[in-house]
Amino acid sequence: MENKNTLAKAALAINVVLIILVIILFTKVGKGNNTVENPSITSSDSNAVVSTPVQSATGKIAFFNMDSLNSKLKLFGEIEKEIKNAGIAAEDKMRRKQRDIDAWKSKWEKKGKLLSTEEAQYYKEAEKIQNEAMQFEQNVQMKLAQEQEQYMQTYALRISNFASDFAKKNGYDVVFSYQFGQSPWYYHESLDITNALAKDMNADFAASTTPEGEK
Repeated sequence: MENKNTLAKAALAINVVLIILVIILFTKVGKGNNTVENPSITSSDSNAVVSTPVQSATGKIAFFNMDSLNSKLKLFGEIEKEIKNAGIAAEDKMRRKQRDIDAWKSKWEKKGKLLSTEEAQYYKEAEKIQNEAMQFEQNVQMKLAQEQEQYMQTYALRISNFASDFAKKNGYDVVFSYQFGQSPWYYHESLDITNALAKDMNADFAASTTPEGEK
């Protein structure tokens, strides 16, 4: 259940990243339907005037369903495994640390009732071990959170790159992502690029995971 919650949070974080990218794209899209020109620029070394045409936006948009895309992508399945394995590794580190603490406790318990001259050393070691254990747990949790964040960023980056390439190749100005229960509530099916995007991403992932001699 904890793993599914982590993955759900990952999908939500990825969606937020993509929404931010869409907003940035909107701010860069020009208005109008005609080709416009940049202001004339005069070179300081000559009297030549350089004018570069810029293609304006067409208003063509597309959507992909994040939940559906996740279910179709082999990359997402591998990231699930990586996040799960990172969690297992963190738990294993904590278990090994606990075994060390248990061994220390057992050493002192075998002595029976401690003498007054031994108690000072026992409490000194106990305090040190407790502080080390707390710091160790914090470090393990911090490293795990960093790994999970890195995997989420990798996933968001790859979707963003493929969505951008797909848009450029097919003449889209904007590509939205959404999840069930979020807007848009309706769109024409011809605007849905989920399957096409998944096909491109799966092909790229297969190419990057297949040994050179087997391609």
